[in-house]
Amino acid sequence: MIEPHSLGNAQGSRNRFVMAAVILILTFSIGLSWFAVAPITPLIMAEFNINRGTASLLISLIALTGLIVGIPSGVLINRIGAKKAIFVGAVLASLPALSFLAEDYFLLLLTRIALGAGMALFFSAVGPLVMQWFGPKELPVFNGLWAGAMVSGTAVSSFLVVPFSDFLGWKLGLSVLGCASLICGVCWVVLSQNLQVSATEVQKFSIKDSVKVMKSRNTLLIAAADAGPYALLGAVSAWLPTFYHEVHGMSLVKAGSLMGILSLSGTCSLIATILIVRWMAHRRILLIAPGFIVGFAGFGSFLLAGTPFVYLAIIALGVSFWMYVPALMTIPMELPGADPNKVAITFGTLMSVGSGVAMLAPFIVGFTTDLLGSYVPAFSLFSVLAWSLLIAGILLPETGRTSQKDQ
Repeated sequence: MIEPHSLGNAQGSRNRFVMAAVILILTFSIGLSWFAVAPITPLIMAEFNINRGTASLLISLIALTGLIVGIPSGVLINRIGAKKAIFVGAVLASLPALSFLAEDYFLLLLTRIALGAGMALFFSAVGPLVMQWFGPKELPVFNGLWAGAMVSGTAVSSFLVVPFSDFLGWKLGLSVLGCASLICGVCWVVLSQNLQVSATEVQKFSIKDSVKVMKSRNTLLIAAADAGPYALLGAVSAWLPTFYHEVHGMSLVKAGSLMGILSLSGTCSLIATILIVRWMAHRRILLIAPGFIVGFAGFGSFLLAGTPFVYLAIIALGVSFWMYVPALMTIPMELPGADPNKVAITFGTLMSVGSGVAMLAPFIVGFTTDLLGSYVPAFSLFSVLAWSLLIAGILLPETGRTSQKDQ
């Protein structure tokens, strides 16, 4: 087990705020590349003469890689330490910077696979660090900022990728966005030199113990809570812009802007959550409320397309996609007996299960649309599945400060 002060950044250290800021900036830079291909999917399809199902791999393979790498990354972090894992994750996530070299579709897919591996490793590594830096009141605030940094990155790229593509070409536009992760990764290496890691940080956490954590009821509920909304996020982020463009005649710029509104509304909901969560004694309500809204908003995002009400649906969808994240990411750190090893495994499982569902979402939308000639069946399916957040929120134990006092 990792000892409380093994990273040299206990809760009283000022250096933790500097390193936390670097993590947030690095998270933002990774977010720039995550869904950047969605608004320019028609351009990519035309460039490589591919169908919707094949194009969906640009998003699906990120999730597939997360599925494969998620759990092993939690085990790897317990061996090499979170500090090294964050840098490796940043380097892998920066490989979309090589998009300008993609002369065929396979090479472009390789950059997306690297991005998925980097995201999985980075995501699993951050949790074990921050739970040692921050106390119960600070943890949900940081987790909200962490999620906000990611969604802000996706929002900025949604607005910028089409203008970048018009000015530079879509390949170079993706490369410019990908370079940000590499620059931030180098900053992490330089500034993390002050992170004094003791020999006790890297301790063996047996495979048996890891499997026990993965199979626990709470771990599976945490993973299920995120899986449904994550699948819907993957489906709408990959295909709603194309749906708006093809079916409702929107320009790529306007369709991309709607995705930017989705991300910005998520950012605003995270800011509101950050402002109130520090004083909240309960976590589950932040899962249950957005869990109720998300399915209805999902249906509205495509059924109301072509009407002014679609903006309300997109805003509600963005709010419900991100409002729950600070609470969900804090719960594993507050469960009885939680330690950095268990948190790494739980986060890895969260990534793998969510990615397993999200991997299928863009592909299913693309495949069924090619087969049936309509986006509606697949969008409807994933809107229903998103209510897993509501069900898991009801079944999970309360881990807020009230429950901690009762223990």
